[in-house]
Parts: sequence; C-alpha cells; structure tokens
Amino acid sequence: MTRRPIGYLAVAVCTLCIFRDLASCQEGKPYLTTSSPMTLLSANDGASDVVWRKTPEGLVDYEVKTQDSFTVIRLYPDRPPETKTVYGTVPCNVIGTPTMAISHEGRWGLVTNHGLILPGMRADYPTGTLLENADIQGVDLNSQDLAPPLSNMLSLIDLKSEELRVADRVLFDDHPTHVLPTPDGKHFIVAGSQKFYVYRIDEGKLVEVRATPHYRGLTCLWIHPDCKGLIATQGDVLDVTKPSAINWYKIDDTFGIEFVAKVNPRPGLDVELLDTTAIPRISPDGRMALVCQRAVGGNGDLCGVLVVDLTVNPPVISHVIEQVGDGVESFAFHPNGKLAVVTCLGMQNNDIAVLDISSEKPSILYHLDVGGVAQGIEFTPEGDKLFVGSLVENRIEVFDVVGDFELVKSPKFLKTGHGHCSLSIGRHPK
Repeated sequence: MTRRPIGYLAVAVCTLCIFRDLASCQEGKPYLTTSSPMTLLSANDGASDVVWRKTPEGLVDYEVKTQDSFTVIRLYPDRPPETKTVYGTVPCNVIGTPTMAISHEGRWGLVTNHGLILPGMRADYPTGTLLENADIQGVDLNSQDLAPPLSNMLSLIDLKSEELRVADRVLFDDHPTHVLPTPDGKHFIVAGSQKFYVYRIDEGKLVEVRATPHYRGLTCLWIHPDCKGLIATQGDVLDVTKPSAINWYKIDDTFGIEFVAKVNPRPGLDVELLDTTAIPRISPDGRMALVCQRAVGGNGDLCGVLVVDLTVNPPVISHVIEQVGDGVESFAFHPNGKLAVVTCLGMQNNDIAVLDISSEKPSILYHLDVGGVAQGIEFTPEGDKLFVGSLVENRIEVFDVVGDFELVKSPKFLKTGHGHCSLSIGRHPK
C-alpha cells in the first residue's frame, strides 16, 4: 500500500470543509430558499408503486391504492416553502419525457396522460374506477373529482386558485405523452403518437390552434429555442424489434410541423439506437441536444447518452457519452452552458451523472447518489440550485451549485404526492 503524505490528507479535509461551508452559506436559513420566487409543479402517478410493493406473502401487490395527484411547491428567497398536493383531479401515467408545462407568466400548469399499458406495468384498479375515455362519456368534464388513469387527456390547472382547481380538460383519440410551452410563451405543443397538437389558453380554456399528423409512434419532443424546429424521439415501445428513430422537424409561422430528416450518426460513429431510445432535451443556446440511449432501467449493463449536433443541417449524432447508467431518463442544462446533468434509473441504488458539455467531446465528471428512479430534473433560472425528483421516494431532492461543475446535496428535501413522475419549474402566478 502506498502511503500518502500528511499534507495530502490535510488538503483533502480542508476541501471537504470548504464545500460543506459553502453549502451552509448558500442556504443561510433553516429552510430551503431560491434566489427569486419559483414554482415547482410535480405530476405524480399513484399506480407506479405496484412495481415494488409486496403483499404479506412476499408477492407483488398489484392493487392500486393511491390516486394520481399533482404537487405545487412555492419557493421564496426569504420564507419557508409552501407545498400542496391535490389527489384525484389530474391523471398522470408514467411514460415519456418527465417534464410538463407551466405557462410563461406562471398562471397555468398543463399535464398530459396517456392510456397505454406497457409490458410489466400491470395494475389492478378498484371496482367502479373510471379508467378510460369510454368510461367518462356523459360525465361532466368540469368536475374536479375526475382523474381516469387510462384516459388520453390534457389537463389545465389554475395555479393561481387557492384550491388549485382544474380549469379545463381535453380528450384525445391519440396517446398524448408530453406537453411543452413554446419559446414565445403563448402556445403549447402536445406530442401524440399520431399527431402534434398546438394549443393556446383563452380565458382559462384550452383552444386547439393546429393538429399536424406524423404517424411515427410514441413521441417525446423538445422545442428549439428559436421556435423554428423541434427534435423528437419516435417509435413503437411495444415492439422491441423496432428501434426508435430520432427525427428533426421544422415549425412554420402558423405552427405547422413538418418532418425534415432522420437524425443519423455522423460517418464513422458506431452507435446503436434501441426500441427504448427516447427523451431528448435541447440546450438553452440551441447548439446541442442530449438523448437517452435507453430510457428504461434494470437491464444489467450500462447505456449511454447520445449527443446531437444541432449546428449542422440536418442535425447528426456527433458523440456518445458511454456507460452512463443502467438506464437514463432526463436532462437538465445549467445556464452557464458548461454543465449538464442526467438522471439514472436505479431502484435501490441510484444516481445522477454530472456532465461536462463545454469541451468538443462531452464527458462524465462524476456521479452523485439520489433517490430511486430519478425522474424530473430542473435548474433554477439563476443556476444556484438543482431539483431532482424520485419516483420511489416521493420527493424532490435539492442540490446547491458551487462554481461551474460542483453539486452539493442538501439534507433537506421537498415532499411530493405518491409516484413523482414529472417536474416543471416556473414563475409564481400573476
């Protein structure tokens, strides 16, 4: 064994103390704060815990015992967070990009729900439960106590109302898996399995602006910051013989969405797309996108993150960050343009991977421990904090950002409803 000099140990101890003290100074209060007032919206799939819950005999307990819910968390610079979870008014089924939408001014939250039952996701609902679109024919869609878990629905939440009421709902003959606000702050794009849908909000109602067919399968998307294009992963997650595709679309001035090209690897790059390649996110400067090579866990090996160069036309997969996790789920880009973080999908022992995207070839810097099956992940606009949601732990964990690349985990966390599965960040409502 090589003995290290005492000076080395002293430096290591001092370094640890510095990071501990920096985290304490950044907090400065006996509760979690943010530099400016922020709202977190967590959508929660109550049925998700059937994956690990056991009966007294040690068998899987498939009985659904918890309703879907959403959690709204208000964060402030100078007072404790305010948290409210509402059960049984908004359905939310785990799949696709774990990010939903908050309107530009913070007034409205939008959450999608799809009716797909994926392999290995059996759930036995109580007798009499309204499950699908067909079950709610003739039911008042304005009722607050309405959250059919296998419906195809877009819900609009009034984040300014004290009771966090559902202001409007839209049903689809399609599988909506994702909704994002457009950069202009006035519209929202919904990803369906057959079409892209564009909505605006008019006096608390969802108004369809346009629907554009694509018929390319289950879709996750991210919109380019110039609002002239979007990247989408698309495929048939029920057929493992068909790898997903990464596609690039252009958006015209009337919100028509037109296929441009398939995003292929650059010549000489050896990369495999899988049936579960999914969940893209574009950097704030619009120069790159990251894509999960395998957005499911439990495969017994390590998959990578695909790096897409958006500065060329058409875009290409330029690099692969190898062996990031057993499965990877979602991304957050720090506003400094140097740091990105990806969540991984371990159940008991789980982590996030911290990436350096400032060099020509992005790479892993280190991993950090987080709760099981990490889902939604967002930086504050100022970049001083990172929020990471956990499906297993039913909470959002908080990290302080120190310098360009260092994350320091806070022992404090934010509680959500059962089965956190998506996270959005926005302003307080006006």
